[in-house]
Amino acid sequence: MLSTKLALSVTVALGLAVAAPAGAGAASQAPISHARAVAHAAQAAADGDAPVLPSRVANALRRTQKSLDSAESHLDDGEYPQAITALRSVRANMYRSDRAAKAQMNAPAPTEDAPDGTPLPSDSVVAVLTQEDAIITTVAGLFDANSKGVVDALTHTLYRTLDARDAMLNAVIALDPEGAGADYADAMPDTADLYPDEVANLTEALAGDSLSPGGRAVLTPALARVTAMAATFAAAFGGGE
Repeated sequence: MLSTKLALSVTVALGLAVAAPAGAGAASQAPISHARAVAHAAQAAADGDAPVLPSRVANALRRTQKSLDSAESHLDDGEYPQAITALRSVRANMYRSDRAAKAQMNAPAPTEDAPDGTPLPSDSVVAVLTQEDAIITTVAGLFDANSKGVVDALTHTLYRTLDARDAMLNAVIALDPEGAGADYADAMPDTADLYPDEVANLTEALAGDSLSPGGRAVLTPALARVTAMAATFAAAFGGGE
């Protein structure tokens, strides 16, 4: 498992450091997997290329990742009450991250004379959208072999994250591409691999995981939902660069 510090760096960099280089061949143009994306993002973080985010955003992302790691660890150890508590913390901290990114989204963009490295609103939004994707794909895999109270907690976490992520993504899509949306037109295509990966993740969970009837009833409509959002993203931003 990634350390919290590295996980935050990966979350921040994941959506910003995975575009294929210009002129690359067809194979390198294909959407890359989460594993390769994490490797690219970790290297970017090590090289100091990850964006510096406002502290409200960075701290919220760190707390969310810590809660998600805790929930996964407790489930692995069969500590179900602690896992349910940790999932409640995931939801609270996810909302904190989401609010922090929305505040940045509504803030004025840096002026041309701003110092180099001044965070763009799109940096915060992309970082939070990327972490929300990580919550969705991680939580989808935790339904395996679990039932009852754990499934209820996972369901709340999955669907509340989907609600927050979809609302933010739709808000970005609604921005004027010649105005406030200009920076997003550059940043968002670099995250294109996340959405089809969600579709593949939930498809594999439904096909191969040991799901309770309740878990299957949750993941089936979730798959339809992430499939629709992948199509919405592709229509707005294409398949990536």
